[in-house]
Amino acid sequence: MKSIDEPRPDLLTRLVGMDRRIPALAFLAMVLVGGISFWSGISNENAQRVWQAYLTNFLFWTGLAYGAVLFSAVLNMTNARWARPMKRLAEAPGAFLPFSFLFFLILYQGRENLFHWIHEPVHGKEWWLDVNWLFARDGVGIFLLSGVSLALIYFSVRSDLKWNAREGVTGREAEPEEVPGRKEIQSRHWRAQVVLSPVLGILYALVLTLMAVDLIMALDPHWVSTLFGAYYFIGSFYSALAALFFMTILARESEAFKDIIQPKHMHDLGKLLFGFCILTGDFFYSQFLVIWYGNLPEETRYVLLRIRQSPWELLAWTVLLVCFVIPFVLLLNRRIKMKPVPMMALSSVILLGMWLERFLLVAPSLWKGSGLPIGFTEISITAGFFGVMALCLMAFFRLFPLLPLSDPLFREQIRQVQTESGHQQAKGPKNF
Repeated sequence: MKSIDEPRPDLLTRLVGMDRRIPALAFLAMVLVGGISFWSGISNENAQRVWQAYLTNFLFWTGLAYGAVLFSAVLNMTNARWARPMKRLAEAPGAFLPFSFLFFLILYQGRENLFHWIHEPVHGKEWWLDVNWLFARDGVGIFLLSGVSLALIYFSVRSDLKWNAREGVTGREAEPEEVPGRKEIQSRHWRAQVVLSPVLGILYALVLTLMAVDLIMALDPHWVSTLFGAYYFIGSFYSALAALFFMTILARESEAFKDIIQPKHMHDLGKLLFGFCILTGDFFYSQFLVIWYGNLPEETRYVLLRIRQSPWELLAWTVLLVCFVIPFVLLLNRRIKMKPVPMMALSSVILLGMWLERFLLVAPSLWKGSGLPIGFTEISITAGFFGVMALCLMAFFRLFPLLPLSDPLFREQIRQVQTESGHQQAKGPKNF
């Protein structure tokens, strides 16, 4: 097994087997197409359709980025060793958060296309459904959560930059191997991560609940669900786990992760994905059951619009199938969790399903047309958001070490992997 301190080639080059400029240009083209589609669309008669696609993508990609950073925070809070090799992969989507805040500010320009109650105040809710107050409180919440998330990532990667003598994974000049006060710096940065992680966990639940109430539920101000905030932030973490699984499968083929990410890591991450598949479905069912049997018109019409009326009913059943039924059935199998190709496909299906689920939460409250509003507008804007996320990941993987080398629990995990690898070699190969 190679030393984890040896110089590593760039991750993207290893993954795609080509010059990194080629995928970078492709992602940049996606951003340009999405941007042109957005800016040209908001000035014509399809402005509301453009803004609903924009809001859907903002909710999906921002929730995914927050959920991924939360995974790193949870590892710190629980002192978990098993997933330490994936810690930096989980932190990478955090690079999207500064852009996410910018996207939120842009969202303010579409307020009249999204919130019809701006001109028709809802009786009894005027104090809460004030659009300036709505964007102010959400903006403060997003700013705080993004700040804590980026601070957590900073203390994680900064310690590695101080400690990793060669920095072969970044391709930059390294600092001298012996940095004065290195252990003190590592210890201080680790303590900062330990303090920030529970703060991030609390803010994650509060801010994403606020986003769910203000940016989804407020689209239909007469509908109320006390479980909706939790449903949104649990679903965002579920999406983040699917994205992390996808990145982990890609990363295990790179030199930096060779012999570090084992089948057992995939199996454990698959069990976690399975658990949050069940939990997300449970929150949906708990919410649905209360609304259905309560049979209050102001609540049931929200559900009936999505599951009984055209053009949404087929989309609703598709979401149920690809987000919950298919993952639940497949992840019951132990072996499939350790097979890269099926799990990569399943992760992609889950991500697609969760995007459709976010679309199903947003679009029916706004769209008054006859057909399903999924076409070039939605695809191009989604491609634009995806391009921004992909470029952020590329920049992060290029600038920072791929492994959390200074993390004390990562070192323990590596020693355990090396020991188990030696025992496995002595016993002979095992088929997974």
